[in-house]
Amino acid sequence: MPFDLEQIYDEAELEQIYHSFKIPKKVCVFLNTLKTTAKELENEFLTLNLEFEKINDFCYIFAANYKAKLTQMKAFNEALFYIQNYSSYLCAKNLGVFTGAKVLDMCAAPGGKSINLANFMQNRGELACVEASKDRFFILQKNLKNYGVKIARCFLKDAKSIGRLCPLKFDRILLDAPCSTLAKEGFKLQRSAKEFKELAKTQKKLLHSALKALKCGGELVYSTCTFLKEENEEVIENALRSEFQLELLELDLEGVSAKDGFSKNYEELKKSKRILPNEINDGFFIAKFRKI
Repeated sequence: MPFDLEQIYDEAELEQIYHSFKIPKKVCVFLNTLKTTAKELENEFLTLNLEFEKINDFCYIFAANYKAKLTQMKAFNEALFYIQNYSSYLCAKNLGVFTGAKVLDMCAAPGGKSINLANFMQNRGELACVEASKDRFFILQKNLKNYGVKIARCFLKDAKSIGRLCPLKFDRILLDAPCSTLAKEGFKLQRSAKEFKELAKTQKKLLHSALKALKCGGELVYSTCTFLKEENEEVIENALRSEFQLELLELDLEGVSAKDGFSKNYEELKKSKRILPNEINDGFFIAKFRKI
């Protein structure tokens, strides 16, 4: 069994994980309320006889074979909706942003979660979007402009420096950390043990930077799309051992099937969740903190 997953998941869960890589994913569409309304967008879908399931105020689910039709729609080209995996939406939703807040998206490109956050904030407040890759930075800028995000300021920076540059600045921080992407891409990716170790080291540094930038009383979501405990629970454990006083918070996954995070040393880590992949969701790890 690769990566010792049998220590984390039972037989049925492992079967579900492997099966999820063999089936086409349904398409999740996120309504961009910065440019349209639910009624207007739903009429666009109905005009083209596109069947959908509305699962909350922002998200619609379509059959996998509708993706090409969706991306050819005028509404898509006008940025009235964003195609995004439902698990990614849940990361942004659980941050609990509010209008007027000071919010940081630490590893923001290509911009999907920043678009989520601007919608939840009703384009009111401050949204700092940080990206270290120059190529991805320009994609981020373009996407935010196209989707009508007016509260964002984009920064071409290594997010590990943000805590030093902006201490105690933000009410909410989203850290969707760079990771091995095993839960998204599957186990065919070839990475060495050294690469996994370097990723975990980077994740710990990013989270430490985020916690320095977070106000006392502020909240932070840490997420990855990988299965490895080294990139998930162990990163959280490292933060809990740091100089910060932290409280892990409950998550609302809107009924999505998930497994509790686990730790031999920190019982509260069960509040973090491992979303189990299926025909709608990619596998994700999500944890939420409050800085005391």
